[in-house]
Amino acid sequence: MRRALRAVVTLAAAGALGVAGAGAAQASAYGASPIAPFSYTTSTGIKSVPYGCALIHSITGEGVNITAQTATVDCAGWAAMRDKLFCDARVVFTFTNTAGRKSAPTEVDKLSGCRTLGIRLTNPTMPVDVTPGRACVTLYVNGEDVARATSCHVISS
Repeated sequence: MRRALRAVVTLAAAGALGVAGAGAAQASAYGASPIAPFSYTTSTGIKSVPYGCALIHSITGEGVNITAQTATVDCAGWAAMRDKLFCDARVVFTFTNTAGRKSAPTEVDKLSGCRTLGIRLTNPTMPVDVTPGRACVTLYVNGEDVARATSCHVISS
């Protein structure tokens, strides 16, 4: 029952945020991946991130020409009412071609401080032409090396 409730809450949160699941795109694409609940320790105490937040990955472009890539964290429901859930947020953009070869990751400067709203980071290396493959963004918090969420899109010609 709890698992079903969690699934319903996650889907409702994604619907409330007005986003769809990540997938193949011939043009611009938007997708959200739920952020599983987790806790971590900061200098001010323990932070607990509940259900209801999502990592939103957006790509602008056509085919294999990517003109912009953005990562946003958004929360709905109980999570949206919590203050300062994510401390020192940073994202890493990666690309893997269809042969499985990864390009060098692009790490974006972290957002210092703690916040729940206003987490939006853009890939500074755009525009770029890529080969068909998969573009992903991964969220990290508090200087940790533990990925808290990943969202990907298939890039096709």
